[in-house]
Amino acid sequence: MDGACEVELRSGDVVRVRPIHDSDAFELQRAFALMSEQSQYRRFLTGTPRLTDSQAAYFTAVDHVGHEAYVAHSPDDETYIIGVARFIRYASAPDDAELAITVADTWHGRGLATALLRVLTARAVEVGVKRFRAEMMADNEPILRLLRRAGMTDETVRGEVASGSIELAPPG
Repeated sequence: MDGACEVELRSGDVVRVRPIHDSDAFELQRAFALMSEQSQYRRFLTGTPRLTDSQAAYFTAVDHVGHEAYVAHSPDDETYIIGVARFIRYASAPDDAELAITVADTWHGRGLATALLRVLTARAVEVGVKRFRAEMMADNEPILRLLRRAGMTDETVRGEVASGSIELAPPG
């Protein structure tokens, strides 16, 4: 499965997006280590000082159907991961999948999360996912805006965590 493509962002930057590989574990750890504490907290909804080897292995060992992930690379260095979008299907509800998007701090506000969501959504529809569910920090306005624009419904806030779902439209 190649699936690589170049994507022009809202900012005019061009990035390369491709499915994640097992061999990306180290670069995923490096990308996570370069994120601010706030970005790390927003990704895992808890303090996570580093991505462990076992976490990195889990996040890169995807089957591309029940667990899919795409990475974006800097145009200057194809080894440097600047963003990741993934879905993981729920075993109890295989039409639904958990959605997660992470973007390197230096790439915030350029449209990378939007581009990653678009690529990931196309793949999800292709493999039969009908709904994304997402949980995020309630104060994470950029991701909330992104998901609202993508059609998020059932938005609820409990304490510091917001959640909602996005119905995925079939092709055509």
